Amino acid sequence: MNIHQFSAGFQLGDAISQEMLEIKRLLNKEGFTGKIFAENVLSSDRKYAEKISKVRIKENDVIVYHHSIHSKVLDFLLQFPNKKILIYHNVTPENFFEPYDLRFSYLLRKGREDLEIIRENFQNSFAVSNFNLNELKHLGFHHPKLFPLHLNFNKWDHNHIESKFKTFQFPSFLFVGRIAPNKCQDDLIRFARTWKSKYGNQFSLRMLGFCNPDQQSYLDELNFMISQLDLQNEVKIISYVDETMVKKIYLESNLFLSMSEHEGFCVPLMEAIHFQLPVVAYAAGAVPETLENSGLLFLTKDFDQLSIDVFNIFKDSDYRNSMIHQQNLRLDSYLKSTSILPLLEVIKS
Repeated sequence: MNIHQFSAGFQLGDAISQEMLEIKRLLNKEGFTGKIFAENVLSSDRKYAEKISKVRIKENDVIVYHHSIHSKVLDFLLQFPNKKILIYHNVTPENFFEPYDLRFSYLLRKGREDLEIIRENFQNSFAVSNFNLNELKHLGFHHPKLFPLHLNFNKWDHNHIESKFKTFQFPSFLFVGRIAPNKCQDDLIRFARTWKSKYGNQFSLRMLGFCNPDQQSYLDELNFMISQLDLQNEVKIISYVDETMVKKIYLESNLFLSMSEHEGFCVPLMEAIHFQLPVVAYAAGAVPETLENSGLLFLTKDFDQLSIDVFNIFKDSDYRNSMIHQQNLRLDSYLKSTSILPLLEVIKS
């Protein structure tokens, strides 16, 4: 029996791709073989995943499908009678992308419609957060289960991860995530403008992530804002290269700031905790669930008030250390909650 995993796309570094690799590693430890397939795979990533045209599904193979957007993958899988298992990562609401990329907006709308097809044709379903699980329940999925994301921080060397405030004199804000309208990097730039007006230009804000070429107009908009608001020296947008660079930027930063308005989990929140950064995040989607009782959540984008709240993190070392302590407790608790066993149970049933 092979357990093959499928998704619309595979790109080393994104949350779904990392999850697929970790599930494959854990299943291999249990004696199961299988490959990762996607409709879109970068040539540089083809040692990890293959195009769906390469798959050869045998009678007893199990199909695990990671869903987040419409693609040809679902129609391809439906032709096989094999056991099918859904892992749901959420579908971003289409309205975020309508001003920038109508095709992508259409794929998101179809991706949400696909859930009804999946419900009728898949034997088992999982969601990577309770936020996502509630969506499946609302849509009438039969006994969907929670399957927390498997986070693998072993890919980074654990040396030199300690409090950032011993070695950094000025605030160094960071956000990691796709350059995309739902991530609201434009609001990060607005925050930077407010921060500069209150506290001066001795700070940096870096936004690290891949931008879909079809959404170049959003990236152009961000660059225009940076120029018009005279933030060229303080604010930088950095395209994702590899995990080595991600680690370097986490180590060089001292606060993680998220304005994202839709998240099905948000892995970078946990990465920031791992790197001992205080986390400040807009309380949207699954973000409150992911952080639980840690970090600093805000409900409205009042940048004047937010800048004061963030300044207090830098000013008050006891408050900051308490935040980091609570975050570490949350990460430890979360890592203990993850297990491959729920997936194994349905595979073997």
